[in-house]
Amino acid sequence: LHLGFAVQRALRYGTPLALAMLDLDHFKQINDTYGHDAGDLVLVRLAETLHQLMREVDVVARMGGEEFAVLMPDTQAEVAVQVADRLRQAVAEMAVETPAATLRCTASFGVSEFLPGDSRIQDVFVRADQALYRAKQAGRNRVERWRA
Repeated sequence: LHLGFAVQRALRYGTPLALAMLDLDHFKQINDTYGHDAGDLVLVRLAETLHQLMREVDVVARMGGEEFAVLMPDTQAEVAVQVADRLRQAVAEMAVETPAATLRCTASFGVSEFLPGDSRIQDVFVRADQALYRAKQAGRNRVERWRA
């Protein structure tokens, strides 16, 4: 519902709409070393952190595995990059207590925006995912904005 409304608003009124995709860095190692229960605790803590830091109008969603998306209505890409960097820092500061150990992790982010000519939110997701891939390739624990 939120997603459709945000897209329709961006299409009809030309309001900005930004999207950040994030992926926990080396999450497989957490699952392999400490077990899936510990990995699940990290994912729950990540979701809580994202929800605490975002506005009520923003949409935070788990896309699958350790990948999340944050949709930011009425947000220019430049601001979304700043928000994503704040989220990145918050993730790096998380300490997740598990029975086995206190776990820390980092995340990589890709940011894109709804562009003139876009008619589907999938276009924004594809570009944000490409930027996320660049963030991973550039060393992880960073934010990359999609550029043509």
